[in-house]
Amino acid sequence: MYFKISNTAEMKEIEREVNALFKYPNFYTPQVVISGLDEVSIPIVTMENSNVISLAIWGLLPKSYNDDWELFQKLTNTLNIKSDTLESELWYRDALSKGRCIIPVTGFFTSVLRNGEIYPYFISPKKERLLYLAGVYTVLEDGFITCSVLTGPLEDEMVNYQNLVDFMPIIIDHNDKSDWLSNNIELSQVKNMMKPPHTTKLDIKPIARDLFNQDISYDSMLMPNDCPED
Repeated sequence: MYFKISNTAEMKEIEREVNALFKYPNFYTPQVVISGLDEVSIPIVTMENSNVISLAIWGLLPKSYNDDWELFQKLTNTLNIKSDTLESELWYRDALSKGRCIIPVTGFFTSVLRNGEIYPYFISPKKERLLYLAGVYTVLEDGFITCSVLTGPLEDEMVNYQNLVDFMPIIIDHNDKSDWLSNNIELSQVKNMMKPPHTTKLDIKPIARDLFNQDISYDSMLMPNDCPED
């Protein structure tokens, strides 16, 4: 469901907002729509180095994995990971305690089914320039970083704009960023930060239905668009 994000912020803007510097500044380019269905790299800030903005392949892989990214994503899509599975016996069970990250974005997308048709919405912060999505990451044996967006229960403000699934990306409030990335915090506190409601104010607007065409992305596609009521 949540396999598209937007990051239209300039490099310097992200660095200023998250108080960190890009490790590889020449590899970042603002994009209106970033589709995780392709193998793409997105900016993240990790527990391991919270003063650096790293580029991570979107789609979590096991640390010891050395096969093809696309093959793994066909077997088990890890663009998103439900937070309630982090305490299971699955291979990423230690990620919450040892591999948390912030994924700074200018927004993400959701969809609603109305009158037999699908309509997309763009979710962005109302006051801040960036949203901080909760994520987890792994560092592969070859040094590449991979990541996943954590999802949790659908919050009240989103109910009218999403009826295809009952979960959404977990938003980390700006004043919780340092704690989320800290190595000196109890796991119980981490779990509390993931619980709704977040305090970040969101702007939710209908956008052009061209979002669903994988090959279409243009600067104005995030402009408000009409959407019929139920």
